[in-house]
Amino acid sequence: MFGKLGSALAALVHRDPESRLAAIDQSLSAGWSQASFEALKALALTGHHGAQYRLGRIYETADGVVQSLPDAVYWYRQAAEGGDVAAQVRLGLIYFIEPPGPASLTGVEEAPREGRRDGEGESQSEGDAAGHAPLPGALAQFFPHGVTVRQDFAEALKWNRLAAEAGSADAQARLGHQYALGLGVAADPAAAERWFAAAAEQSSAEGELGLGLLYAGSYDTPPDLPRAAQWLERAAAQDHKIAQYGLGKLKVHGEGTPKDPAAAIRLLERSAAQDYAPAMYLLGMIHWQGTGVPVNADRGETWLRRAGIRGHGEARCALAELLLERPEDDGVEAAALLREQAEEGNPRAAAALADCYAFGRGVPRDAKEAARWRAISEVPERPETLIMLASLHAEGISVEQDYAAAAELLREAARQGSVDALYNLGSLYRYGKGVPKDLQTAAAYYRKASRRGSSEAAFQLGLLHAEEGGLQKHRAAAACFAHAAKQGHERARANLGLLLAQGVGVERNPRLALEVLEQAARSGDAEAQTAFGFQLAAGLTGTPDLAAAHPWLARAAEAGDPGAQAWLGDCHRLGLLGAVDAAAAEAWYRRAASQGHLGSIVLLATAIEAIEEPAPEQLSEAFGLWLAAASAGDPVAQSRVARCYRDGRGCEADLEMALQWMRRAEAGVTGGG
Repeated sequence: MFGKLGSALAALVHRDPESRLAAIDQSLSAGWSQASFEALKALALTGHHGAQYRLGRIYETADGVVQSLPDAVYWYRQAAEGGDVAAQVRLGLIYFIEPPGPASLTGVEEAPREGRRDGEGESQSEGDAAGHAPLPGALAQFFPHGVTVRQDFAEALKWNRLAAEAGSADAQARLGHQYALGLGVAADPAAAERWFAAAAEQSSAEGELGLGLLYAGSYDTPPDLPRAAQWLERAAAQDHKIAQYGLGKLKVHGEGTPKDPAAAIRLLERSAAQDYAPAMYLLGMIHWQGTGVPVNADRGETWLRRAGIRGHGEARCALAELLLERPEDDGVEAAALLREQAEEGNPRAAAALADCYAFGRGVPRDAKEAARWRAISEVPERPETLIMLASLHAEGISVEQDYAAAAELLREAARQGSVDALYNLGSLYRYGKGVPKDLQTAAAYYRKASRRGSSEAAFQLGLLHAEEGGLQKHRAAAACFAHAAKQGHERARANLGLLLAQGVGVERNPRLALEVLEQAARSGDAEAQTAFGFQLAAGLTGTPDLAAAHPWLARAAEAGDPGAQAWLGDCHRLGLLGAVDAAAAEAWYRRAASQGHLGSIVLLATAIEAIEEPAPEQLSEAFGLWLAAASAGDPVAQSRVARCYRDGRGCEADLEMALQWMRRAEAGVTGGG
């Protein structure tokens, strides 16, 4: 058997080279054999370019041998230098992209990650002439051509140009990309257009795509969107995923082609079906934002997740933002996505992560972390974020309490046009927090915020004027309350109603007062309900009507208003609305007293002391109530506290404390300090 094989192989030697190559190809196509491979290698060593190219393909595609791109490049170069166009095409591709794609890949989908551009010296600076990385010591004996091939745009330009001039559409399209992007050569849009057009004349989808991108302005060229759409449509018809994406993007917005969201989605879905992540991202954004279609956040989330899984950073950022839009979402996944992208240098993600730390979404509220990520993002802070950071400094959350820092953050937000910042600055100056107490400056900030639509600022400005007192200030207060009331501010309505009822700052108008108070009360505001109920009970427009007042004050009392609770206590204690009910009266007084209602505190203390033989715990409770009222400044309660300390009633006797409280009571009665 071996004799026959040896004779057959020997016979090959006497055939012409082309016949020998055909026979070897036929043998290899029938099944791998070492003998056929050695015969091919022997033919290649004679300088046969076809055999050299065939050997390069075997090494590139791992057809019976261990894949070795350096060996493939070595044999391609032998063939290419002899004028083999197919080998030139492969070299042009291998040096253009890294790692190289399968044999059918003829174009580029994204800008190459690295490599020399024009003016960066020779094509190889180290290693052998093929651009292989050199190996040290004995390894070079086993891998004479190295183990890697560097991306090299200058080498790519050389081989793509030779193959393009020989008529290869694949090489012409790649050469067009190199001229368009300035890869290995100075950028030359005109040259790029010529080579793209040459490839397109041969119906090359890559050439058609190149023209579409060129006319779309993707290479810093003047856009001609109608022409871009025409060429992208041709490439898309050949099922080119990037062209489908580009054309879909134009159709979404109606740029250079009629607006057609439905057609755009079909194109993008065809591109996404080819695993193109940018198309998935755009589909996600279209459905999430409702661009030409009904909003469908769930569908948007699905597409964004698919793109994100494939490494699309912007899709992961968008997915995080989508999740954060849902109030029920805890923000944990969103914060993790944003952190991942922020750590990779995405400024959009860093800015969003800063907001997460500021607002406490998915991570603890942390002013320091928020500031750190915001600085990394180099994105100007949004006014809302500045206001939240100011709140963290004011409350001392994750940082030392610092009202001055809060004021500075609010000033920056105010400079960016935030009405809320103006309002909060007014409050800081009003109470002297982090800034000198200055009521005029406070009023100025409130006024600015009010003029820009803040009803709360108008209301607080009204309170500020009312606190200053005087006819002119009460008139100003009434005007502010009226302004806020027109914007629906219920507490402002209640205050305006009270001023109308009393004729303070405005002409007394009982009927209008009741109308305004009722409007505020019907909104559910407990303070407004109390004010309205009291005016009904007092007979603002005539006879007092306790029955009409009762429902409003009862609603306010249940909502927690201490004044209304005390009124109900009076009703039950005095039998104003039915039978006397001491237990119910006590319950309402206690609820009001727990909120610091002075009258209720005094009544409860007096009632306990009226018990004929109070127990020690009752005396102790009475003392506590008197002390609470005394601390609030009531002279009668201060006098009672003095007596308790003197007699040891409900507390330990302490003559020194008794003397102090008696002096305070006397000072309060006489108006002393």
